[in-house]
Amino acid sequence: MHTVLGSVDSIIKPEHLVPWARERHLDAICITEHGNAKPPEVKELAQKLNFPIFTGLEASTEMGDLLLFGIDGYPRSLYKALDIINYVTAAGGVVIAAHPFRWDLSPKPWLGPRHNGLTVEKACEWPIFKLVHTMEVINGWATQEDVDFCFQVSRRLGMVGTGGSDAHTPEGIGRCVTIFEDGVETEAALVSALKGGRYWAEDRRQPNEKRSA
Repeated sequence: MHTVLGSVDSIIKPEHLVPWARERHLDAICITEHGNAKPPEVKELAQKLNFPIFTGLEASTEMGDLLLFGIDGYPRSLYKALDIINYVTAAGGVVIAAHPFRWDLSPKPWLGPRHNGLTVEKACEWPIFKLVHTMEVINGWATQEDVDFCFQVSRRLGMVGTGGSDAHTPEGIGRCVTIFEDGVETEAALVSALKGGRYWAEDRRQPNEKRSA
């Protein structure tokens, strides 16, 4: 999710996080702000609210948006996908292709659908999938067509996909989640679990919360 701590497009304030997370029956939440550095307030916030709050980053690149875990930040001079991925990987972190087909199958409502003849076979050949650890298969802003397509691609590539709400408002918290088979209590454990593949994505949106194509 994104918050006012580091994302100008979010209206989620720190005090919103835990009440909504508990209402949605979450054991932990993860803030992935836009930009190249984690907000320093998060660790203190987790202690203050007495609730596990992990952090990652969302980077926008020429090969799509990437979710980065296991680093506190990366140099501002890095903006190409390969350079960012190499930096994160060298630091022992994890990179996830975020909502990879959004612009084709879950476009902004005012843009309309833009399929461009995309097929599962063509999608599997995208270079980004040879560089990342896995891909996000369920996203809070995705259409059902996008979700179904992501699952087909991830299965074809042998990837265990993640789920994320991509929340920018309190109501969006916990709509899509990642369930881990083993306990994840620290960010180091989160990175290890993502590398290990013992997890699955789950769509918890109500019918009225899902977008159609």
